[in-house]
Order: sequence, then C-alpha cells, then structure tokens
Amino acid sequence: MAPAPNANAVYLLDTSFLVEYEAEVVAGQHGAARRFINSNRSDKGAVSIVSLGEFAEGFENPHTAEAFLSRFHVINVSRLVAYRMATMQGALPQRLGENDAWIAATALLYGVRLVGREKAFRRVPGLRYVEF
Repeated sequence: MAPAPNANAVYLLDTSFLVEYEAEVVAGQHGAARRFINSNRSDKGAVSIVSLGEFAEGFENPHTAEAFLSRFHVINVSRLVAYRMATMQGALPQRLGENDAWIAATALLYGVRLVGREKAFRRVPGLRYVEF
C-alpha cells in the first residue's frame, strides 16, 4: 500500500461533495456537507487533483477555487494511482466514468474514505464510500 497522502488524512472528497459544500458556504446554510465537515473536524480531508479540476470548472477565477480548497490536501495522480485504476476498472462488470475511476482509485490506493453523492461508487469492491 502507498503511504498516506497526509499523515492525518482520513477522507477524500468527491466533486459532488465539493459542489454541495461550496453552495452551502456561499448561501450561509448548514446542510449535509457542512454537517459532515463539522462532525469530522478533527480529521483531515483531501481532494483528488481530478476533483479539483472538475470543481474549478465552476469558477471564472482559478484563484477563487484554490482559496476555497486551501484547507484540503490535494493528491496528484501518480503511476500507482494509474495502476490501481486500471486494475479496478478491469475487475468491474460495469466500468466507472473516467474521472470517477481516477477518484475511486485514489481513495483505494491511500486507504481513505471517499465522501460524495455518486451511486456508481457503490459498485467498487473495497471502496469505503460514505454518502453524506
């Protein structure tokens, strides 16, 4: 197994989570995403570089997206993630979408929980998926 991306990181946030979390923060609401962050305050969260790219699409200024994500460790794609993704996709009866596959493989490789709202992640054996 690969070393943890951050010694304290225990969850990886999917893009679906980030979009909902940002909407709650902007609206000043305390919905499911903010409750998850608050109830896991002592844990460290991480974001896949793939989720960062998807999330940043919603911003005109990349600095705004970067500022919003600054509290989370960003995990880059590596050869180890690529090999884990290839193995995972090959074993699934129905492949995940490419971006979801990279995100799921990252969570699997680092042994962290994946937090989001994507039903497709439920099909991945061994993935610790949390719908918030």
